[in-house]
Amino acid sequence: MLSLISNGLVLVGTIILTGSLVTVRKIIHRLPRGGSRTSWHAMSGFITLFIVGYLGYVVVFWDQHTRVLDLIVPGIFFFGACFVWISSVLALQTAIDVMRITVLEHETFTDPLTGVYNRRFMEQHLVEEVSKARRYEFDLAVLLLDLDYFKRINDEHGHQAGDQLLIEIGNLIGKQLRDSDILSRYGGEEFLVIAPNTGPPAASLLAERLRGHIQSHRFLQEFKGTQEIEIRITVSIGVANFGGAITSEEALIHAADKHLYRAKEEGRNRVVDRETEDA
Repeated sequence: MLSLISNGLVLVGTIILTGSLVTVRKIIHRLPRGGSRTSWHAMSGFITLFIVGYLGYVVVFWDQHTRVLDLIVPGIFFFGACFVWISSVLALQTAIDVMRITVLEHETFTDPLTGVYNRRFMEQHLVEEVSKARRYEFDLAVLLLDLDYFKRINDEHGHQAGDQLLIEIGNLIGKQLRDSDILSRYGGEEFLVIAPNTGPPAASLLAERLRGHIQSHRFLQEFKGTQEIEIRITVSIGVANFGGAITSEEALIHAADKHLYRAKEEGRNRVVDRETEDA
């Protein structure tokens, strides 16, 4: 009877460990490549070794448990397997919760159409960047971009074509930026770039590069019968730099918007910054 109980405890522990191994595999599939995933692969290997050890114990000590004290080791095996299973289940639930939180954060701070950051994230991040620029005397630039005659594209080709154009422009701008730069959709057909550690000359060069890439890019092709339609668009950009009279995020946005307005008034498809405004 004692042998039956002891062998049963070890065999049930083996089944529990096998279930833990399945749970660990689910965790691995939910993790990105890297150190954490490697660690869980190692955990999977250890559990496999435990299973082999449990089965080896049953084979070696089969029908050799004759005293109550002989149940101690099988009991430790059983409760050890339970501990591994509970730990793996909790880890899986944590991984699922983290993924859910990550998705919610992504949806909260990302524009659903273009996939770039939204205005809410931009405003929060700009506060942080202005604080750094003020405290450490870092350079900071803001570029406000507005697509020229975008309404005309919606009217002539439809809103679906306009949406696709916004997506492609967001991708095009993003490829020209550094990892430290932040691109957001400011509203409608406007995009805003936060460029930390960027002085006036570098900010103006960046704006001109973006303007040139957008002007020369073939954004969209449509087919109406056998006719191919190519859509091109230009952009007006207002550039503002932190410093002087501009000492807050509100002043920075206001200056960029003021320069953008002047770029529109002067004929569009141009960059206006503090120097060109003063000229």
